Amino acid sequence: MAIVARSSGFTQRFRRWPTLLLVALPLSACSAFPVNHPEVQLLSIQPESVGLVSQTFLLALKVSNPNDSALHAKAGEARLYVQDRQVAYGLLDKPVDVPAYGSVTVNIPVTGNFLTLLGDLGSVSARAGLPYTVKGYLVAGMLDMRIPFTVTGALHLPLSPSPSAVLP
Repeated sequence: MAIVARSSGFTQRFRRWPTLLLVALPLSACSAFPVNHPEVQLLSIQPESVGLVSQTFLLALKVSNPNDSALHAKAGEARLYVQDRQVAYGLLDKPVDVPAYGSVTVNIPVTGNFLTLLGDLGSVSARAGLPYTVKGYLVAGMLDMRIPFTVTGALHLPLSPSPSAVLP
């Protein structure tokens, strides 16, 4: 008895489906990620609580979404550097929704020790201010992608709730 081989066309087509799905899945997931990273600006730094060992400040960040779909940030973090030294760290404590082509203000409480900067205050000119950097990220998308951001500028003392204390 002879074994007759059938056409393997159906089998080959069936084998292609998993390959097509593996290629199409990452491409469709790309729509869940923002095309352009959101823009972040530091609006103000306001003291919340001041103690001898640690101080808590509220960073008000303006997050602008340049994409045509809303951005839902589930979490995030911010680190405040002054004079290239990390002085405070904080976590985004609630989800944030940024509409398409819109912006929102995000408040992140950061805690640290600013006493290390006291020695530097005498050497800073009032005009130049203290150079600062805020580095952080937002967690967004179906795969919890980290979207990094960096904001730089100068702090002018005394810190006040007015926007003039923070210059980009």
